[in-house]
Amino acid sequence: MADEQQRTVLLVGAGVMAEGYLHAAGALGLRVGVVETPTRYAALKDRFPCLVDFEPVDEAAADRDESWPAPAMTLAARLRPDAVWGFAEPHVLATAMVQHRLGLPGPGLDAATVSRNKALQRAEFGRTGLPQPAHRHTRRLSEATDWALERLPVVVKPVSSQGSQGVERIGTPDDWSDAVARRDTEGPLLVEQYVEGQEYSVEALVHRGRVLFTNLTRKETTGPPHFVELLHEAGYGADRPALRKAADQLCRGVVAALNMATGIVHLEFRAALDDEPVIMEVAVRTPGDHIMELVARAHGFDAFGACLSLALDEEPSVPDGHTPVRSAGSLFLSSPGTGTLAALDLSAWAARPEVARHDTRLAPGTRVRPAENSGDRLAWAVLDCATPARTRALARELTAAAVVELAPDAEPVTGA
Repeated sequence: MADEQQRTVLLVGAGVMAEGYLHAAGALGLRVGVVETPTRYAALKDRFPCLVDFEPVDEAAADRDESWPAPAMTLAARLRPDAVWGFAEPHVLATAMVQHRLGLPGPGLDAATVSRNKALQRAEFGRTGLPQPAHRHTRRLSEATDWALERLPVVVKPVSSQGSQGVERIGTPDDWSDAVARRDTEGPLLVEQYVEGQEYSVEALVHRGRVLFTNLTRKETTGPPHFVELLHEAGYGADRPALRKAADQLCRGVVAALNMATGIVHLEFRAALDDEPVIMEVAVRTPGDHIMELVARAHGFDAFGACLSLALDEEPSVPDGHTPVRSAGSLFLSSPGTGTLAALDLSAWAARPEVARHDTRLAPGTRVRPAENSGDRLAWAVLDCATPARTRALARELTAAAVVELAPDAEPVTGA
């Protein structure tokens, strides 16, 4: 339609996992302006004809929230967009500010602000009576010593971070003393009582405060002390009605507590029992680790296109989320040890038809270690399988088939 071809979306952040939005925009006949680093924009501009404008962000400061509002406002003034959509964590506040100033749909400034601060989340969820761990927000880790030692094990985390950065489980008094010695001057931290149970997330699409769709994702991690995610399994829970019901109810409670208006909710929780979920944290942006692609594959719809419809204040046609058509997963490879990555051979992955896509993340010559945050992971694969059991089996097979060669650290190394 001619009218639709004239509509413009401003996309704040356009990383690799945001390319689904650009594909969807092209299919919908939308014009897109992006706020991104020059390097990233150069990688996009010739591949996506829907791109019509660009405003740069400083490469060295792109991980900071405060780097994005000014260029986003500048591009918005130039394009006068019909919709604004943010991608990852550093883009949430800038996106919400532009949406607010232009009167366009979005999660709302309050939801965006709370989502970017775990201490604010704890306060809001406590105020509304939602289940969450006992916790303390402390300026210095040592100030929480008495409280923590009475409740070991505990988890220490920054109030604003992503990808498991700075998340650490502490199980003994000696471990606590070590953590205080290392992190006492780090700044405000959240200390939480450790919650046993399987890790999950809910991905929800929300329109004007109403939850339209939910997906349940099961997670496998490295376990303590850092809990780096190594497998996400979307479309989970079709045979677990109590878990699905509890997850949906928890998600709706979080949406209400945040005063969430329109957008994505990515809610992480643990559950020892199916009907007893406990909130870990929430974000109002595209989930990482290819989860949006997994949602699309598992439920058989264009999740990215649905999000653009939300941004345009349209209610998209979506499945119910409880009857997935496939099982989709994203697998991540952790280094078996510490050293210099000498070689990484994933040729066995390429031969598998159920591997939809895969790639390396770190190159030979990089210093590597068993994953302590998401940036340490060596490679990834998107899996598209008929059943959840097959997804888990394939993940084990691929992990075993990857060839990782490490060199000792006798020579200086480059990289992380």
